[in-house]
Amino acid sequence: MLETQLATEYGMTGDINSVEVFNATKARAFSKKDENTISALKDLDTLHRLRLRLSYFQLSQDFKFEEFPRAQHVDASRFWAVLIGIDAYEHNPLHGCVRDALMMERYLTEDLSVPKHRIRRLLGSKENIPSDNYHIPTRINIIQALVALMNNAEIQYGDNIIIYFAGHGSGYSTAGYCSSPMDSIEAICPIDRTEGNGAHVPDISDREINVIFENISRTKGHHITFILDCSHTGTIAGIPEQGVRTLPPLSNGSPKHMLALADENAGQFPGSQSVCSDKWFPDMSSHVVLAACQEHQVVAENRNKGEFRGVFTESLVGVLKSGILKERSTYIDLLFELPTMYGQMPVIAGKHKNAQIWYQDE
Repeated sequence: MLETQLATEYGMTGDINSVEVFNATKARAFSKKDENTISALKDLDTLHRLRLRLSYFQLSQDFKFEEFPRAQHVDASRFWAVLIGIDAYEHNPLHGCVRDALMMERYLTEDLSVPKHRIRRLLGSKENIPSDNYHIPTRINIIQALVALMNNAEIQYGDNIIIYFAGHGSGYSTAGYCSSPMDSIEAICPIDRTEGNGAHVPDISDREINVIFENISRTKGHHITFILDCSHTGTIAGIPEQGVRTLPPLSNGSPKHMLALADENAGQFPGSQSVCSDKWFPDMSSHVVLAACQEHQVVAENRNKGEFRGVFTESLVGVLKSGILKERSTYIDLLFELPTMYGQMPVIAGKHKNAQIWYQDE
């Protein structure tokens, strides 16, 4: 078996850990760039995706989404949200991301009683949406929606701000562009990402998003929750797979244009340093991030009763609505209450991940 062979080659002992073997192979591929290691990485990626396809087929037979009791009361007057769902990509379109974003909206409005005018929707649908109260999730519109949170005089310091994204993600190597060539950059893909023919609209890097969150937190406080239903592997083989929420990086994997635009936009924030500075590091005190999977994993869509949805979002909303969570449950507690999703292990990160959900203790 390939994983056993590679584990032996790397000197790993004991039970085979697929994640450790994948990460070790990925590190060697990026540093050595020899054809054999790159080929092995592609084979491991294919193996993981085959396992994922099998798990989602099994899940589609068993997964049930039930209506649950209403959640506990929160102060809805202190909630704001930006919800982004993108299906209508030019290449490798998705099917359940807009539906996921609207599911999050229903949870906020129906279960938490958040007023609709406090929710900004950016939706890229392949179908007609029965409302004109949304924006197209282009790169510039996404960035403007996030920056607008900082400039909105109605948002008070300490208010809850929820940013939700469902769509394609991607991943880039920083080799040749940043201080550590072994670092990687995760990105979300706007609906208008493109290159060639004189046009170039890059993805939005996690570094650019972090700079924006850091500046929002300075004026509005750190009660920011960032929810991601996408993956950032970028497809090792470079070939998009139907229904998997990740795309290959643009520019043959070069983050040059993406980072240049991030630095240009960061210039509007006093004191912000280059996202490629040797001293740059993410400010994880500004927000809590809840992601659908780990770095090496991929997120796929599940078809249930004729409708596509993200398994992570459906599970997340189900738990939030279920009454399972107690009055003082934290973001960490929420993570552990999520049902097992083979091939996906959700991640929670941020200095305040031990805070009560929606920061009700602050």
